[in-house]
Amino acid sequence: MLTIALREKNSAFAHGIKIIIEKICSRRYEPYQFLSAEHHDAADIVFISLDDSWIVADCYKIPQITTTQRVVLICRRQEHEKLMFRPCLYMLPVIFREEEIEDITLKVAHWTEISRRGKRTLPVPASVCKFCTTRHFSVTERELLKYMACGHSLSDVALLMKIDEAQALQHRKTIMKKLSINNYQGLVRFIRVNLHFLIT
Repeated sequence: MLTIALREKNSAFAHGIKIIIEKICSRRYEPYQFLSAEHHDAADIVFISLDDSWIVADCYKIPQITTTQRVVLICRRQEHEKLMFRPCLYMLPVIFREEEIEDITLKVAHWTEISRRGKRTLPVPASVCKFCTTRHFSVTERELLKYMACGHSLSDVALLMKIDEAQALQHRKTIMKKLSINNYQGLVRFIRVNLHFLIT
């Protein structure tokens, strides 16, 4: 039996997900059960939406009660872009609120396939997840770090961000201060070790 839990505040969206799952399971002749949000740790698949405090929340931990749980994130596309600096959330499978019903149905059908059971969402390694400490960075600082991770020079970053080079330099200094890094080489090392998931 497939067990599902929804941690979603928007009741209409949650109802839509339930209808999709009911149709998929009906086509497969597979029994299913929706668990309450309080019992989400015991579900085969959990749909979670971002709460209002996600940007400063502690690192997301995948429940250890079950070894086969799949966690799916529900959010808006623009929220997901910001999550690249919260890898514990960014690396989860995702449903975008703006997606068409057919696209959501295809994703849910794929994630709930019997052949995929036992292939749980993998926790993000602690070495990567420690970067969640940058949850106190501004969006501008995160954007600058993203461009630096892709190998752009400070002058290129300033052009891409449509700011002058002095502003880009000031943002870089603020980032280094927040990370307790004293020199540019230290920042480059930090980017190589901790931001490899941003390098394109």
